Amino acid sequence: MFQHWGLGDLVMTVPVLCELRRQYPSARISLVVRGAAQAALLRGSALVDEILDLPPNGRPFAVLGFFASLRGRRFDAAFVATRITPLVPALLRLIAGVPVIVGDSDRLRWLYTHRNSIDSTMHRVDRMLKTLALWTGEKAAEPRFDLSAATNEPNRVVAQLSESGLDPKRYVLIHPGSGRGVGTVKRLPVSVVSEIVRGLSTVEPELRVAVVLGPDDDDLTSDYSGGRLPVTLLTAMSLDETKAVIGDAAAFIGTDSALGHIAAALGVPSVTCIGPTNPQETKPYGPQARVVLSPLELRCRPCWSTPLYGSCPIELRCMTSIPAESVLTAVASLLSDAGSGDVAQR
Repeated sequence: MFQHWGLGDLVMTVPVLCELRRQYPSARISLVVRGAAQAALLRGSALVDEILDLPPNGRPFAVLGFFASLRGRRFDAAFVATRITPLVPALLRLIAGVPVIVGDSDRLRWLYTHRNSIDSTMHRVDRMLKTLALWTGEKAAEPRFDLSAATNEPNRVVAQLSESGLDPKRYVLIHPGSGRGVGTVKRLPVSVVSEIVRGLSTVEPELRVAVVLGPDDDDLTSDYSGGRLPVTLLTAMSLDETKAVIGDAAAFIGTDSALGHIAAALGVPSVTCIGPTNPQETKPYGPQARVVLSPLELRCRPCWSTPLYGSCPIELRCMTSIPAESVLTAVASLLSDAGSGDVAQR
């Protein structure tokens, strides 16, 4: 299994791994990722037998060496869960010598033995499961997001939450970031977050509010520290610790980033604010996941995979004009649903 994009993309690939394990319980499954965070997500999981780290593109000889090392292992098949470039299937076929290559692409179709065309109106989870079925011939079961692994809830974070008065299911967790570089275009402006934080006190006065920032969001620390907002700021956590904090939240509010996908996968009621990306294709997947968009008619939206992405000429209006009221309404609805209503009534 190749999924060397971001952490959120890997979360969306988990249902395919669940299906592979269900249909082929005795198969040896290798997962290829890129980066320590991606490797940490499924470390210890029964879904995979090993996790391999693909070298960065900036080291072309190391990348070629990686694919050459796969040839001697005689893999029977490879599922390619990324589609930006046909480079991966080409290297798998020509260098690694993998006979069966499964994936979705509209370019260089001959590289794939089992190929699905790209439909941007279909969620990526559903499309990947459909692509898998083209190879296995068996209809996939309902998507499952098994993120369990051989790890215990970190004591340090439990103590930190307790000291801050953040008891399990008694706080709303907000993640306003989305990463560095062009990824920052998906961030939620602090002005919108400020409105949401203050509005949450009217939605459910007894719930506390915490803001979590990852290693790629550390430039936002000054916006949420020093008592500027009535929130508890959580930083410098490992992925396991972050998963524990998300799992204990009454609700999650975030952007189109990995943490929103993790929240939905863990069954936590979640609201995702989306601007430049396509919510039909990449929104967090699950019955308790909601999406909030700007009400403005913006012809440039979604701009992901176009030259405008990362070079917005209208000052990221798709994110800056997201109404805090819409976010608060979605949170209130989720908290009143079965399973969340008990939290709001305590």
